[in-house]
Amino acid sequence: MADLDEARQDELDHVLTSLDDLEAEFEAGDLDEADYRALKADYTTRAARLLRSETPAVPAADADRGWARIALWTALIVIVAGLAGMLIADFSGSRGDGETTGSIRETVRQKKFEASQLLGTDPDRAMAIYDEVLADSPSDPEALAYRGWLTRLDGDPGAAQAYVEDAVVSDPEYPDARVFAAAIALDLDEPATAAGHLDALDALDAPPFIEQLVQGQGLRIRIVEALLLTGEPDSFATSGLDIADVNLAAESVLASEPDRGIALYDLVLGQMPDDVEILSYAGFYNALVAIEVGPEAEDIMQLGYDQLSRAIELDPADPQALVLRAWVGFYVDKEQSLLDLAAYDALDAGRDDLDDFIFQFDLRNELEE
Repeated sequence: MADLDEARQDELDHVLTSLDDLEAEFEAGDLDEADYRALKADYTTRAARLLRSETPAVPAADADRGWARIALWTALIVIVAGLAGMLIADFSGSRGDGETTGSIRETVRQKKFEASQLLGTDPDRAMAIYDEVLADSPSDPEALAYRGWLTRLDGDPGAAQAYVEDAVVSDPEYPDARVFAAAIALDLDEPATAAGHLDALDALDAPPFIEQLVQGQGLRIRIVEALLLTGEPDSFATSGLDIADVNLAAESVLASEPDRGIALYDLVLGQMPDDVEILSYAGFYNALVAIEVGPEAEDIMQLGYDQLSRAIELDPADPQALVLRAWVGFYVDKEQSLLDLAAYDALDAGRDDLDDFIFQFDLRNELEE
């Protein structure tokens, strides 16, 4: 990295400190999300410019904080040509566990910014810089996580796992490390370990782009498939999965690979063909697929309706099956849908989530038109 003159060094220190202050203000609720993202875009762009250019940074007061400035921020969104083409976006930030104070701490932060600029263009140099960071700050979770990810992209998932697992130990709430750890565990045919990392990730208040990373790698569907495709006849019961895991996994591929989601439910139904809850969700998912595909998927819509009907046959008083069949019936049998809603109302055991579902789709009015 080129040496910074004193004025630029002072400005860089100011920007990096402002980034830290910004994170603290946002976490304390003193900034709304729009202002936080615009300010972070500005500070991050200025820091990158100071690290990479001799040109003085544009003062914050003159910066455009609208969509144009956020567009500039996308220069820091790095595409890494991973084994599955994973998009690495908007780093969650340096947690800094284990960083020392003073000039060493500033140097560590500067180096991490520099490495982030090189991830997509010069990964070997980025790895070398992360090694320099780890020499000064061995437990830095960001450096460990991204050093591990680059190692995985370099074709050594075993060595990569050691880095990312150390990152998780250093900061169990650093979401990037959890995503990388899950992906690498799948590379190593350790779906239960991967599932554990995603469970931990789901318990965090991670930013929305993290879920995009999870979906970009297809982690949810891959984990559930790996745990179910063991050849064991009761793999669902012994996997530690529940229907919520299956639903999330299937939802993650609804728009891109709907048949894969259908196959996932078929796997579970093959083991538990008379489970009312699984039948209900499978029927609902098939209806969603039919809507996504279009009119030519009438047979898939009918399959979903039939699965819901089977669930109601097994338990005529199941509220979820009644409401979901009422919704699917809008496309198949409106008269029966009205009867299903009436049966749900007669249960005198309404559920807030199902009431909200009916309200959100304006189902009663739609069926009566």
